[in-house]
Amino acid sequence: MADIEKKSADYKSAGDDLHDTYNRLHPQVLTQFEDEMPKIWGKKWKANTTIGKLNTVLLHKPGKEFLSVGNPTPWPPYEDSWRAWRMMEKPNLDELVEHHETLVDAFKGEGVEVIIRKPDPYDPPYTVKSIYCDDVAHPAVYGHIIMRRYDNTRKGAELPTYQTLAEQGIPVVGMVFGDGMVEGGPCGWLDEKHAIIEVHFPRGNTREKGIMRANEWGQNQYANIIKAQDSEVDIRMGPGYGTRKGTIHYSMIDRHTTVGEASYYDHYLTDWMETEMEWNFIKPPDDLVSIDTRGFAKGPDCGVVLEPMKIITSDQYPKATKWFESIGVEVVEVHIDSLIRPRNSGSIHCLVGTLDRDAEPKSY
Repeated sequence: MADIEKKSADYKSAGDDLHDTYNRLHPQVLTQFEDEMPKIWGKKWKANTTIGKLNTVLLHKPGKEFLSVGNPTPWPPYEDSWRAWRMMEKPNLDELVEHHETLVDAFKGEGVEVIIRKPDPYDPPYTVKSIYCDDVAHPAVYGHIIMRRYDNTRKGAELPTYQTLAEQGIPVVGMVFGDGMVEGGPCGWLDEKHAIIEVHFPRGNTREKGIMRANEWGQNQYANIIKAQDSEVDIRMGPGYGTRKGTIHYSMIDRHTTVGEASYYDHYLTDWMETEMEWNFIKPPDDLVSIDTRGFAKGPDCGVVLEPMKIITSDQYPKATKWFESIGVEVVEVHIDSLIRPRNSGSIHCLVGTLDRDAEPKSY
């Protein structure tokens, strides 16, 4: 009996000591992940704005993957045409690298830190669309989400992107998995509390989900990660397959301001923007409006916002630059035509993965 009482007392003493250890010496630290980021992750990695001052970007240096163009693709139907590689011409690697370095220098000249993603790790290298960093990793409220894209030329950039972000201490707060598909292009921040995820227009005028560039499961995953971080974010998703697509966030130049008429976009979306955010649509001159392959109107390329009313864009469109400057937008031009349309398949906005921005000013 005495032994039992002694063991009981010892257990009680040990329990009291453990209770004291946890409560006095190791209490729960009830802080927010975001508040801990400067101490644990080096800084607040936030880019949940399209127009806040740009601090850090992710770029991909063109590499050996472009030397594979002209060989049979390593996926069915194993064709060797430029079209099979989704190229508009035989790529010149030296020129691609030269234009990449021009873009790097331009960002550095504006005080923007440039992080170069790890190269294509595959044998043979094939990820010729990995230059479009905006599509594969996209900002959540804080940290980044690794997207899951739709075709063989684009799949594979996820691994070197993840590795690069990890090496830089940038939190990867989620990934799109399963058969979900979504890429960065149709996802955008209108401000820190409003975001859009647009349904990519069907390819080949079909509504078959299997050949969409995105699907609802992928979009929902992206939205759920954002809502888990901040339940107050109002996220609007493109209404169904085959509706009008307009990347409004690509056309922003200032807070709640887009170059383009409201009629270019889905009216449910623009009604919400005008009602909730008093959105300002700036009508461009008719000679700067183009009609895309789907018959939709769009204004001039607004490039990437460096800070409110200041953009970096291609030097291909001097008339557009002159107009931007006439409405008070400062323009930094770069010569990068081998990396973007019409010689390639994306825009300068696609090239640039936005990793860190200042909070956008509410008024100035």
